[in-house]
Amino acid sequence: MAMNKLAQLAKVLDNENAKSFNIGIDVHKLSYHLAFRRSDGKTHTFVSSADPLLVVRMIKNAKIEVVQIAYEAGPTGFGLARTLLLAGFHVIVVAPSKTPRPVSRDAKTDRLDCVKLAEFSAKGMLSGIAVPTETEEADRALVRRRHDVAEEIRRTKQRIKSYLLVTGDKGLSSFGEQSLSAMERAPRQRSAQLVVQSLLRTLRFLAKEKKALEKEIALLMHDPAYETVSACLKSVPGVGEVTSATFCAEIFRPERFENAGQVASLLGLAPVVRQSGLKKPTGRLVPTGQKRLRALLLEAAWIWRAKDPCAREFYSKMVSKTGLPQKAIVAVARKLCVILWTLAVKKRPYRLVEAA
Repeated sequence: MAMNKLAQLAKVLDNENAKSFNIGIDVHKLSYHLAFRRSDGKTHTFVSSADPLLVVRMIKNAKIEVVQIAYEAGPTGFGLARTLLLAGFHVIVVAPSKTPRPVSRDAKTDRLDCVKLAEFSAKGMLSGIAVPTETEEADRALVRRRHDVAEEIRRTKQRIKSYLLVTGDKGLSSFGEQSLSAMERAPRQRSAQLVVQSLLRTLRFLAKEKKALEKEIALLMHDPAYETVSACLKSVPGVGEVTSATFCAEIFRPERFENAGQVASLLGLAPVVRQSGLKKPTGRLVPTGQKRLRALLLEAAWIWRAKDPCAREFYSKMVSKTGLPQKAIVAVARKLCVILWTLAVKKRPYRLVEAA
């Protein structure tokens, strides 16, 4: 199976009797590897520069019927998918974790990867993920940036604590500005003082950056596209600005889900059942999907349990059933996820009786 330049696409496919093809693309930063699989299984492979417009132009010039185009999601984003969709092609972007893989090790090249994608596409073995619009992707990136900065603040605080532990300085009681200023004024060796000052500058910069991002996110949530849904989500006790904004950004277009169970599965809050033979089926949580949103929902679940009698009753029931508060609070978070999705789809505020 020869690898051709994409410029030769029309010439190579011109002699084909069948004009119906499934296309698999292995996407990289600088190159695309494409496999055109004919309906009878014959496949041609091509390589091109990473230019979505070039791919669209060459496929259209070949005058072939494209059944489906498939490629795996990756660091290059969704620009290729949006360009192909705009050109009228049926495109699916596949999560790499959901692509069928051989049990044993096998040869792996870019050409083989695109051939396998075309084959799986032709056999209907692939399911795509939602492709966000440029606006949805940008809004999601803003919310994710806030979480990245919050994580950097946590790490910087840990570095400060670790350094103080090494130097034997136990004067830091909290991370309030008064305590930080006192730590900065404490007498030390010059080099040690420079280290402390550097860590504090980093912490203060990140705190300022986090505040600025939260201000922008609050403004974003007042946009007509989010304002109603955000207000409905925040009507649930324990769900604040950050949780509602993250839910809106990560679960964009919530009506695309058929049911709440799909949302819970996406967030890693739905147990995965394992059963074989006569063994009793068991279920466990697999920490996949949107980890940040799952963590926020778990935090919100504790507050919801404390403020809502119905949630508290459900939590107590799950504790008595499982015997573990950790499992019980996950069940509460899953229920909270279902409620938030329902509110987002129906665009109405929360009523306390819903948790009963």
